[in-house]
Amino acid sequence: METHHVPGARQENRAGSPSLSGRALMIRSATLEDSPALASLAGQLGYPASPEKVRERLPRYIGAPEARVIVAEHEGQVIGWTSIEVVDHFYLDKFAEISGFVVDERFRGQGVGHALMQEAERWTAAHGLSTLRLKTNVVREDAHRFYENLGFERTKTQYTYVKKLARLAADL
Repeated sequence: METHHVPGARQENRAGSPSLSGRALMIRSATLEDSPALASLAGQLGYPASPEKVRERLPRYIGAPEARVIVAEHEGQVIGWTSIEVVDHFYLDKFAEISGFVVDERFRGQGVGHALMQEAERWTAAHGLSTLRLKTNVVREDAHRFYENLGFERTKTQYTYVKKLARLAADL
């Protein structure tokens, strides 16, 4: 498991929020024991998930050569995570894509997201890839500014369509 210690982050702090000032932030790969925290943070992102479902799904990322969940830990508590994976379409060059990214709302604006994104960039480069992509909801304007400040460029706006199937594929 890769682990990086990041010195105390910026002192910008939302009123009433814990501060990282002067305290180390650990960036590491997720473990099954992180499932409850990952689920809780997924809820902050707008994707409610039970710790049991996260624990069930997480093994496909743990130790996988082309996927990883990276967590930010502060004083033994997971306060942010990002999931990243290699995408290989037949019609495009391979790239890395961040499929999820969240920092606990109490710790936003303190460098946690920046540290997670730096690790995602390191992971991308270590896989020999030169492109890192992500998608974000059009209403997340703070996130857009954050990504643009990190050097990401908006390349398009798109719609997502979902169709719930009445039967499982196995029934067909």
